Amino acid sequence: MTVYSPWWVVAALALALGTAALLTRWQGTPARDGRFVAIDGLRGFLAFFVFLHHGSIWYGHLHGQSWVTPASPLYRHLGDSSVALFFMITAFLFTTKVIDSDRRPIDWVQLYVSRVMRLLPLYVLAAAAVWLMAWSLTDWTLQVPLRQVLSEAVNWLFFTIPRGETVNGLAQAHLLMAGVAWSLRFEWWFYLCLPALAFLLRRQRVPLGWVLFGVLNLLLFKARWHLDERAQAFLGGMAAAWVVRHEPLCHWARQRWVGLVVLACLAGLVTLAPYPGSLKALLLLSVAFALIACGNDVFGLLSAGPSRLLGDMTYSLYLLHGLLLTFVIRWVVGVQRMATWTPTEHWGLVIGLTVPLILLSAATYQRIERPAQAAVPALMRRIRRPAGSPPHIAS
Repeated sequence: MTVYSPWWVVAALALALGTAALLTRWQGTPARDGRFVAIDGLRGFLAFFVFLHHGSIWYGHLHGQSWVTPASPLYRHLGDSSVALFFMITAFLFTTKVIDSDRRPIDWVQLYVSRVMRLLPLYVLAAAAVWLMAWSLTDWTLQVPLRQVLSEAVNWLFFTIPRGETVNGLAQAHLLMAGVAWSLRFEWWFYLCLPALAFLLRRQRVPLGWVLFGVLNLLLFKARWHLDERAQAFLGGMAAAWVVRHEPLCHWARQRWVGLVVLACLAGLVTLAPYPGSLKALLLLSVAFALIACGNDVFGLLSAGPSRLLGDMTYSLYLLHGLLLTFVIRWVVGVQRMATWTPTEHWGLVIGLTVPLILLSAATYQRIERPAQAAVPALMRRIRRPAGSPPHIAS
């Protein structure tokens, strides 16, 4: 089979779901919390598809190509359109919060504290792994002035928002984690603009300081980081937040056969809109996502226990898969050896990494992500505690 055969995706996905199914027997099935169960299941598929996308890029990279998007429309969409759907999910969930804020006002401090605790702890671990790999590749020797190394560290600490891509002068060090941190910059742009969105929608009274904060971030991000067509995906999620409020449409969307419409939209990406970022691709993704947001679980696939378990560990899957690929290819197998491999041998390794990737992600979700989120209430109490007051001691 060729390197871009769809059967690699089928085999890897079957192994991923099988592994997740075994995990549910060991640690139980995630609770069906919230209104949008199908979206919970969708997340895990998207993160896993990005893993396969980068697995295909590695094949070209090992055979002399730059780190560029695959030539195959299917494998291009596994990466670019999956990230676009991530943006839609973010926009959908937080626009929903804004719309509902007339009944449940948003606590802006808690929102941003929660976002930091959601994203930062695991990111710090992933960034530390990148730094260890980069220093190993530079022979553990200072290659640039210490001042530059400290500047690089600050860049990485802030999700590479200041365009940090080097470590100890090593160019494109961000590719050691498959360059996935770029999407966090877009996510934070949307979070920081939320007060301005809340003011425009007038669902709750937003303090002037928060409105100015949102507008300032909107202008700064647009001026400095040149938001491209990938940011348009947020519009699809924002639109879906209004669509789901039309109950007759949601009732229609939840019919089982409408899952075929979702699959047809996704198949149309490959055949009708081979280039992610095009208007046609955005429309197809937006329709598919809106139907899922309305409650269509694609014949039960997205609401199944294994899918929701993968959804729980989405962030770990997304951040750690590039590190695992890099470590195995560079330090375990060897770049020169893998450069001689056939597509079957290459994909045999990538698919074989599915099991350790899911086990690793399950561990980091349980040990890092969940405890960090659970710490938010206590952290908020400390933030809100009047100066000089003693800490609360439980009896």
